[in-house]
Amino acid sequence: MAENHSAPDPRTVTTDRKIMAAVLGILTREGPGRLSIEAVAAESGVAKTSIYRRYANSDAMVDDVLSRAQKHLAPKPLALDRQNWSQDDWVHALDTALRVLIEDLGTGIAVTLLTEPHSETSRILRRHLVRPRMEQLLELLQLQIDAGKMDADVDLGVVVDSLLGSAYAQVAREGSLPDDWARRMRDTLMRSVG
Repeated sequence: MAENHSAPDPRTVTTDRKIMAAVLGILTREGPGRLSIEAVAAESGVAKTSIYRRYANSDAMVDDVLSRAQKHLAPKPLALDRQNWSQDDWVHALDTALRVLIEDLGTGIAVTLLTEPHSETSRILRRHLVRPRMEQLLELLQLQIDAGKMDADVDLGVVVDSLLGSAYAQVAREGSLPDDWARRMRDTLMRSVG
């Protein structure tokens, strides 16, 4: 029996792209609380019946879209020469990583993660969006340990939580991170766990 190697139906590809763009757009602008099959249908122009043929519910839709968009959603590699870096380079990388994390997640996603931590939506968001960005922060902190600037016994998970929590607190208090925020965090961190 001959295998069928025909190209995918262009209508299916277009529909999938519309759904993906709508899901990502709603997540970014409004957070998962506003994400429903009805909202995706309205934004994408794809009939609800077409979306329901693909997905049983909105969680399945979000999981699939984030899985397929993973290479586009992965945190960009930090512009840091891992062999020859200075503390200024490290501060810049920390600033970039935290700003991207806060901007990528947005307040809607952060609120969902905090108010519905055990929901399937939160599990999906942690798997696809939060963990890859947290790994980047852990990698940055490990560079400081390897350079002898931080105690090797420090609990990096707690340090990352402190960095992220203080970044969100700063944004909540002032509306944004000041330009010198990453340098101040580095100085505080090195005094505390250096």
